[in-house]
Amino acid sequence: MEYTVIIRKAPDGFYVASCPLVPEARAQGNTFEKCLANMKEVLELCLEYRKERGDEIPLEVDTQKVTIAV
Repeated sequence: MEYTVIIRKAPDGFYVASCPLVPEARAQGNTFEKCLANMKEVLELCLEYRKERGDEIPLEVDTQKVTIAV
């Protein structure tokens, strides 16, 4: 299964990750790679928990980037 993860750099220098389809999954790390590894682990745990409870396991259909003028 593949999920889109959004990673941003926080003002304190840490990287912070979230997943739009699994909003309870959030992670951070002092490097991009560590943040991504942490997020993978958190996503696996969140999805395992959802499965145990009989909750929906969301499936991603597609992602698109949208360009806007600011």
